[in-house]
Amino acid sequence: MNSPRSDGAVDLATRRDRAAGIVPISPALLARARQARRLRATMSAFLPHDLLVDPAWDMMIDLFIAVGTGERLHVKDLILMSGESAASAMRRIDRLQQAALLIRHPDPVDHRRVHIGITAKGQAAMAAMLDHLFDASADNSSLRPSEPQSFQPGLSKLSSK
Repeated sequence: MNSPRSDGAVDLATRRDRAAGIVPISPALLARARQARRLRATMSAFLPHDLLVDPAWDMMIDLFIAVGTGERLHVKDLILMSGESAASAMRRIDRLQQAALLIRHPDPVDHRRVHIGITAKGQAAMAAMLDHLFDASADNSSLRPSEPQSFQPGLSKLSSK
């Protein structure tokens, strides 16, 4: 992973993000994203890791956090973080890009590398999902039957251990 943006890349990356509709992430929402990432790691401690593999979720949460911290990720970073083979991770990245959830940009300094970022659609989806996961009432009485049920009660138990 790279350090936070610096030098002239900041201006280019910031302009690109703003043009793409990427908005700053509130500290509270960033904290929720980090908590979701920690909860994934905690779940793996209780069950076999290969049963809970969801590299697409892991990639999206890492991209979301990167926006909040000003970090720039490269395709190679996502491949390494996914825990999948390079070919499998690239197929997953391709599918996320086809769904307009992430986008790739050539690195203006090193053309061998490719920056990867979340799209405005991906950011909005992640923000809504995190809000839903962490704000849903314990009894879920306000949810319509067609809406996904919250995992908050189970996640709360895991995070308190």
